[in-house]
Amino acid sequence: MTKTTFLALLGLVVWSCDSHTTTESETKDAMEVDFEFLDSVLVESLGELSLGAVNPANGQMIFKDRFLNQFLLTDKMGNILDTLSIKGDGPDQVGFPMEMAFVGDGLVVKDMSAEMPLNFFGPDFRKEKIGKPIAKGMNLLEINRTHVSFSPFQVGGRTLIVGTEANAIEPQLMAPESQNADFYGLAESGYVYDPAKDSLWRFNAYPENWLPRKYRQWKGQALPYASALGESGLIGILPRVGNQLFFFRWENELLVPAGEASLVHAERNETLEIDPMDQPFLYPLFSDLKGGGKFFLVEFHTEIPKKVRDEFRAKSENYINDPGFKEVFRKYRKAKYLLVDSQGESLAIAELPIAGAVHYFDKKDILYIKPEREEEQDYNVFYRYKVK
Repeated sequence: MTKTTFLALLGLVVWSCDSHTTTESETKDAMEVDFEFLDSVLVESLGELSLGAVNPANGQMIFKDRFLNQFLLTDKMGNILDTLSIKGDGPDQVGFPMEMAFVGDGLVVKDMSAEMPLNFFGPDFRKEKIGKPIAKGMNLLEINRTHVSFSPFQVGGRTLIVGTEANAIEPQLMAPESQNADFYGLAESGYVYDPAKDSLWRFNAYPENWLPRKYRQWKGQALPYASALGESGLIGILPRVGNQLFFFRWENELLVPAGEASLVHAERNETLEIDPMDQPFLYPLFSDLKGGGKFFLVEFHTEIPKKVRDEFRAKSENYINDPGFKEVFRKYRKAKYLLVDSQGESLAIAELPIAGAVHYFDKKDILYIKPEREEEQDYNVFYRYKVK
């Protein structure tokens, strides 16, 4: 058993009339929350791997290499069962298979090229169908090896998929002349897809109570994340700027507000104002949202001090490529995490139980962490810790 200190904060929780009608604000004292060490997984491969998907039914995992040339199917202990030919132009392949998730007894893979549809594979990893196009253009492409932009959830015995995609926004809204507060009320980056009906619903992923939208303050695109909890089907929406996580439920083909949580972490500087025209690393943007079983895992990165950046920029406008500035990144830009439950209680994780990167957060609230210790960097080792 490994104990890790959390700062437990029950932030401002505002519930909609459809769930609760009270507004509660309370700060809990710091408390210890347990991470239980389960085991470690070693995948025998020469290539550097990231964890792409975990099957909640049998624990099987898919690992992918940096260049998406190798996809390894393993059992729950990391023993290689098969090498999957997912990438390619064949009938059972996907052009750019960066994101994937096990859904039911099959696998769903998002094609990150062209129209960005979801591709549905059966238990034998043969493609059964291609969903409707999600993208309406190609405005930007974000590459994050440990992020999945869509999430399955259950409603009334149906399995649906919720997600967000920047390229789902109408291309004209991404033009420079549309980059103002009006953008937040018009941009539809969110979607809910019903595989059985082949139906795609689009929605505005900037909640009406998100403060920059509510008060018409332009903070950049702040493109939101979406994910769902496994046990309740609760959907979380997280804009990258601010400190609000919003909850929704899917009812009668609509997203219905179900509350919000205030996100507070001792290492997140909430006094900073983001400058949309400057570099995003000067602000502690939220960088991921993963839905577990009972908890959402929220990730952000600490900011690089503007004064430090300005010192490098004074020497060269090409300071980004300065080896010294890369050291600045390593020193200041750190991934930090919070856990949030379905009632809006926020737990700020001071440190992970082992230094490294969270690659996955499964529906049993188990973290899969790839360590950063020097002696393990040449191995594809992943440690599993369960949130107690």
